[in-house]
Amino acid sequence: MTQVKRPLGIILLIALYSLFTIIALWRATQYATFDILTLGVLPVLVGLLIRAKWAKIVLFFHLGLQTLVLIAIGTTALIAYQITPEDVKIEFNGQIIPIWIVASAAISLVTLQWWAALNHKARQYLNNIGI
Repeated sequence: MTQVKRPLGIILLIALYSLFTIIALWRATQYATFDILTLGVLPVLVGLLIRAKWAKIVLFFHLGLQTLVLIAIGTTALIAYQITPEDVKIEFNGQIIPIWIVASAAISLVTLQWWAALNHKARQYLNNIGI
């Protein structure tokens, strides 16, 4: 069997999901929190690494879930900001982080993942898995 070179989009997704997996495992062990959004990165990473037939399905399911969560949190934040703008803040380790930085980072991460997954070479690579 010939080894197919991974396109840049897939390499980027593997690197990103490796980072997400480290964060998810740290969060699961540190705070004992388990949810599908956090630990859902594990099957995506494993599927991309071993080139499983189900990798494309899990990847798009997780990306769709991330997108829905981003829309839901964004909508909730906008409504809350209209009601009490002084209470809408993000605090991490005692530091208040501007909302526009968090929103920009979240939108950029989700957009980058969609681009990497929908890139022509990445789609072609994912369609040829297991053949």
